[in-house]
Amino acid sequence: MARVGLIGVGSAGAALAQALSQAHALWLYDRDPTRLESVADLLNRAPAIAGSAAGLAAACDLVIFSLPTPAASRAVAEEIRDAVRPGMVVLETSTVAPEDVEAVHETLAAAGVRVLDAAVVGGVGKLAKGEGVFLLGASEADAGLAGEVLGAIAEEVFFLGRRGGGMRAKVAVNAVAHAVYVVLAEAAALAAAQGVPVDVFEALMTRESGLLRPLTHRFSERLRSHDFEGGMSTRNALKDSALALAAAKALGAPLFAISAAHEAYERAAREGLEDLDYAAVGTLWERWLGISFARQTF
Repeated sequence: MARVGLIGVGSAGAALAQALSQAHALWLYDRDPTRLESVADLLNRAPAIAGSAAGLAAACDLVIFSLPTPAASRAVAEEIRDAVRPGMVVLETSTVAPEDVEAVHETLAAAGVRVLDAAVVGGVGKLAKGEGVFLLGASEADAGLAGEVLGAIAEEVFFLGRRGGGMRAKVAVNAVAHAVYVVLAEAAALAAAQGVPVDVFEALMTRESGLLRPLTHRFSERLRSHDFEGGMSTRNALKDSALALAAAKALGAPLFAISAAHEAYERAAREGLEDLDYAAVGTLWERWLGISFARQTF
């Protein structure tokens, strides 16, 4: 049984501890002793409590960071540098930038330690039940002990190939969640201000034809296949967007995200995409960044 150490038992760390304790000999450390006591009470198997981050690192085969800030991760890496051993793995599950993952790696690489990022998505409730989703900055073939440990406590592990890949993927996923929430709040407010019941708006968004369709149809079926024939044209999407902006102006309702999206449709129309299905708007980013959303065939 691998000796797994977890540094940081805040909200996400406490959930990780609950999942890890089901399958591994677990060591815990946090600067706040009261947190350690609270988390220990949640676990079926009593963990070992380390007196310091360095003490935990010296005792474990795999060390997991679950810390509140990038600065905290860098500081802990410095603290454990003299305690780690060649061949050990450090998993960074804190939400940090890829550059922060590299900084932790640079601190520990001279000691023969491998640092990987394992971003967490899906919420702490599922994480605590062993149903979390991890975005691991390594290939499946190269994941080693990190892959084994995460696989035992995850609903799914996505292997992103290289260090920092997990955090890059999480940043993109979180950007969608945060931006879509603002769009929902704006549109719901616009509907409610015009007398549309909020329950009706919510029900319409819950239908497959509502909030899910931009992903399943426009992105997955059309953009990824580069199939832009037929369907609702960019010209008509631009017209509908203009109607929403006009209604908001009449009501004095600020639309931040929806106004920004309208600019993308205007740009697409100017660049000759007005007669194509509005999924073609996504090709603007293909042009700008030199990428392709199209599915690869082998």
